Amino acid sequence: MDDMARDLPLSQRPKRDESTVTANWAAHRGAILLEIAGMLEELSAAEWELPTLRAGFTVRHVVGELVWLARGSARQRAVAAGRRALADRTGFAAASRALVLEQSQMEPAELVRAVRGLAVDDLSGHGARSVAALAPAVVAAFDLTAATGSMIAIDPMASGAVALARSLSAPVAIRAVVTARTLVATDAEWRVGRGPELPGTAAGIVLFLFGRGAPPKG
Repeated sequence: MDDMARDLPLSQRPKRDESTVTANWAAHRGAILLEIAGMLEELSAAEWELPTLRAGFTVRHVVGELVWLARGSARQRAVAAGRRALADRTGFAAASRALVLEQSQMEPAELVRAVRGLAVDDLSGHGARSVAALAPAVVAAFDLTAATGSMIAIDPMASGAVALARSLSAPVAIRAVVTARTLVATDAEWRVGRGPELPGTAAGIVLFLFGRGAPPKG
């Protein structure tokens, strides 16, 4: 078992066969992407334009960003954004956002096909995916469920791994919370942080860690 998986759910960890747990999160990401694709197929045209907890982002934007982040490597995305920044004479962040917005303008059916294709690729077993690659899928799934009211199944091991990684790299204000409190996912049986317990849902905790709202109220 890798270090990330070993640190996750502490004393409340559910009993399961973990002999096959590795640092490769491809199967977890593929399963989430497949769930997302299935959920997106059921959305109406109006639901694609619903606002999400991320300021300025609709469901369409969340899906477009997910496709953008899941395709290729971080290096390839950086090169593409760098070229766009030079062409537009703008900053790197603005260039990255412009590329995401362009991706978001695909027809809903095309976006669904793109998400499903990425899922199939992950589940094929031909490539490895890190926790960093897993995170956008987990966050997007929680973003989309919060916006649409739909349900997407997320393995607690996946949401816990993403929460733990983010708790170590989040902005200072968010890290201050997990330094002072232990965020306990009551529906996923994992926890991150230290100090007095602050219970909440896995979705609520992950979305907070990624800047989508306040910490759990307990």
